[in-house]
Amino acid sequence: MVKGRFLAASIAACGALLLAACGTSSNNGSSGPIKVGITGPFTGAYADPGTAIRNAGELAIADINAAGGINGRKLQGFSEDDACDAQQGTQAASKLLTQGIIAIVGGYCSGASIPESDILRRSGDLPFITAASSNPKFTDQGYDNVFRMVSRDDAEAPADVSFMQQWLKASKIAILHDNTTYAKGVADSAKSSATGAGMTVTYFDAITPGEKDYTAALVRIGSTHPDVLFYTGYYPEFGLLAKEYVSLAPAYKLNGDSADADPSVLKVAGAAITNPGITINTLPTTEFIHNAKNDAFTASYKAKYGGAPGDYSSYEYDGMMALAQALKDNGGKTDAKSLNTALHAVNIADGITGTIHFDNKGDRPAPEFLAVQAKGNPPAFAPIAIRQNGNWVAST
Repeated sequence: MVKGRFLAASIAACGALLLAACGTSSNNGSSGPIKVGITGPFTGAYADPGTAIRNAGELAIADINAAGGINGRKLQGFSEDDACDAQQGTQAASKLLTQGIIAIVGGYCSGASIPESDILRRSGDLPFITAASSNPKFTDQGYDNVFRMVSRDDAEAPADVSFMQQWLKASKIAILHDNTTYAKGVADSAKSSATGAGMTVTYFDAITPGEKDYTAALVRIGSTHPDVLFYTGYYPEFGLLAKEYVSLAPAYKLNGDSADADPSVLKVAGAAITNPGITINTLPTTEFIHNAKNDAFTASYKAKYGGAPGDYSSYEYDGMMALAQALKDNGGKTDAKSLNTALHAVNIADGITGTIHFDNKGDRPAPEFLAVQAKGNPPAFAPIAIRQNGNWVAST
C-alpha cells in the first residue's frame, strides 16, 4: 500500500512537470490574470480552519485587485482541497500546476504541505508560502522556494514547556500526540526541551485521531503522576480530551498547543473547556491580534463570509500580501527564480501579524507566544499570560 501511494504521487508529480511546463507560459506573460493557488483542508475534520484560510486568501486577492492589482494585472485564486493528507496534497498541488499557477499561498497541516512543497520544487521551483504549517522540515529541506508565516515547532515547543515549568509550576509532564507530522514534531521537541530544563517526562505516547473515547489514555497517564499533560495534536481530539478530563477530574492539569486554540474546539468541548485546569499555548492568532489592520480585516471577513475568521486567517492574508509585494518589487515578473529572490527580500513593516520578512531558510522571526483559557458562557478564549524575553508574565 505504501509503495502504491508513493507511485501514485510520483506519477502525479511527473504529470505535473509536463503540464506545468506547457500550462504556465501564458501566465508568465505580461497580460491576463496572475494565477495563485490556495491549498488546505476544505473537507474532513479540519475543514473549519482550512476553509477560513481559503477565505482569507480570497479576501486578500480581492483587496489586492481593488488596489490596482500587480502592474495593472489582476490576481486570480484557485483552491484545491488537500484534506491534511500527503497523497491528496500531492494531487492538489499537481492539479493547481495544470491550471497555470505561479505560487501557492496556504496550507494548514505540515503532513500535506511538505509533500506539496516537493511537487512545486520539482515542477519549476514555484514559491510556496504556508500560512500555518509549522514542522521544521518544511523550511529545513534546503529549498529556496518555501516560506513560512508562523513560528516553527522547534520554537513553539520550548515556549510551551517553559509555560508549564514557570507558570503551571510543573516539574513532571506527560506528553501525548497523535502521530501526525505536526503533532509528533512538537512532541519530540517538547520532550527534548523538558529534559533539557531538568523536568521529568513521565509519559510519551500517541492516540489515534478520530476515536470516540480517550479515557483509557487519560487514566494511564494519571498512573505516571505528572503535574501536567501536554497534548500536541489538533483541536477535535483536544476537545474530547477536555470533556473526558473534566469527567475524570485527575490530579494533573491539561495543556494544549496552538492547534488546540481553534475556535471550533469550543464547539467540541462545550462548557468543559472552561475548567480552570485547562490551558492552551498559542502564538498570536487572529482573535488575539489587537491592531487596526486586524480589526479592519476581521470586519471585512465577517461582512463577506458571515462569521469570524479562523486562527490562521490573518497569516494567510499577510502571506498573500507578501506575494503581492514580491511581485511588485519584481516588476510584475512571475518566473519562479526571480520571484523567489524577491520573496527573500520582502520587508513589510506593518503586516497584520507584524513585520514580514524571511531568513535564508524562509522562516520569519519568532513571534510572541501566549497562554489562553476559555471563560464565560458561551465560552471564549482570553489571554492569561504572554512570553517576553523568555519569561511568562501576566497578560494585560
